[in-house]
Amino acid sequence: MSRAVRLFELRERLQATAETTVGALAAELGVSERTVRRDLAALRERGLTITGESGPGGGVRLEGRRGLTAVHLAVEDVVALWLAVRIARAIGPLVGPLPWGRRAERVVPKLLSALPTARARALRDLCRRIYVGPPASDTVRGMAGTGVPELLGLVERAAFEGYALRFAYRDRNGRATSRHVEPHGVLIQLPVWYLLARDVPAKALRMFRMDRITTPALDAQHRFSADPRVVQALLPTEVVCRALA
Repeated sequence: MSRAVRLFELRERLQATAETTVGALAAELGVSERTVRRDLAALRERGLTITGESGPGGGVRLEGRRGLTAVHLAVEDVVALWLAVRIARAIGPLVGPLPWGRRAERVVPKLLSALPTARARALRDLCRRIYVGPPASDTVRGMAGTGVPELLGLVERAAFEGYALRFAYRDRNGRATSRHVEPHGVLIQLPVWYLLARDVPAKALRMFRMDRITTPALDAQHRFSADPRVVQALLPTEVVCRALA
């Protein structure tokens, strides 16, 4: 963690709690207490009013009003908010204007600017692998299921961090199979979502309707590097699809 990111994290933790200790801050940030004291001094030089008591058990607190800045957002929270806003903006023309959408678009980039550089770069790369197409046909919509609740969360992590997925899948003919795939991207054709993936055993590119997936599980032992070419190869050619980026 760079010093700039650490100072940001330290400030966020101070804003998120009424009082804490140097020891607790050191444990949360993974640094020494000496480093925390040095960083607290740097924040004081930047104008923050930070008070505390001397000694091992002394409390540390940020004085003054905290307001909304007291809400601590982890990097994953910022990523989730950014993607949600980008997806909402992309599907807006399909469903009509969304309440508070424009305000969210103005606020979320401010959060993105606080991300570590590598994390922000990875997020923009992910946006280039999430596509939105026109709504699904009446036939597809009529047959669409709801999918399992935990699937989207697993897809988010797998696609962002480069983990494989295992799941049970039932194709259009009702045939059930077990799948082991690398999820390179996602296509949204409301109300249906498609997983754009590489089938590991078959070494072939495959598209999976996410409402037909059950019992999903993350395979942390299998890592892969996302490839936008996989996504491009699987996009339907008969309709126009646009990336979030």
